[in-house]
Amino acid sequence: MYWIFTFISLIANAIALNVIGPFALHINSKSNSSINGYAAACHAGAAIEGLCYSSGTIGSATEFYFNYSSYDPETGVPSQPGWITYLLKAGGGNDTITVPSSMRLEPNFGSNLFTALIYPGVEDGTYVYFHPNNGTLYMYGGYDDSSFNSTYPLPAPSLGNLTNFHLYYQFTGGYYYQSIAWVSTQPPHNPSCQPVDLSIKELS
Repeated sequence: MYWIFTFISLIANAIALNVIGPFALHINSKSNSSINGYAAACHAGAAIEGLCYSSGTIGSATEFYFNYSSYDPETGVPSQPGWITYLLKAGGGNDTITVPSSMRLEPNFGSNLFTALIYPGVEDGTYVYFHPNNGTLYMYGGYDDSSFNSTYPLPAPSLGNLTNFHLYYQFTGGYYYQSIAWVSTQPPHNPSCQPVDLSIKELS
């Protein structure tokens, strides 16, 4: 077991060099004023968590972190993108260990929704950015292929930055929750979807 604790310790040290937090993940609806809460880590399987909706106060919110993917070797200033991370507590009593974990957007190939799930490991997360002014998470959309044909597009159209997080009822791992997902194309396949902004917010 010694090598497991050593490995986790090395990961934790690496995380600390290029990470901010802890903070809460604020869930705020774009269209429904009754949705204004926080993401809570919810059990979705063995060492797997989802991002479920909680209407509680920020004082009871789950703590998350943001791991930058790179930094300037001369100045040490980190740069985006990065990934959302979470410290999962496993075991109990004297056998409790902390497992650094990261958020991934997992596809459902029968839908256009990507469920947000947290898995062990800190280098397999889905890259996201956050806005420096308000903490809103977004992703770069890449090319807009809605008008592609045999003619090479010049200039190539871009979707720009997207904030396609939604809150909806879904199977989150093996459990049915109201939780966060990413919608790849509009409209969402799931009729319970509510468009939301997901943003990092300092704990107070």
